[in-house]
Amino acid sequence: MTINILYFGMLAEISQQAKESLSGKENMTVRDLKQQLCEKYPEMCERKFKVAVNQQIGDDTTIIPLSAEIALLPPFAGG
Repeated sequence: MTINILYFGMLAEISQQAKESLSGKENMTVRDLKQQLCEKYPEMCERKFKVAVNQQIGDDTTIIPLSAEIALLPPFAGG
């Protein structure tokens, strides 16, 4: 299973890229993905961010469907 990830803000800086494709397993959850990302980018574990799955904010138990588009969204400041 391929997961297409879009990085924004500080998360793009940490990963040093705006987008990436990763391999995932069937019935992978957002929690599983976060764990995989923390192993690849340890600094990401220290940051708070939301995960959008196919343009819907998910929680740790959200299942990631096949060929999903994932956006990692850092906290936004309003003005």
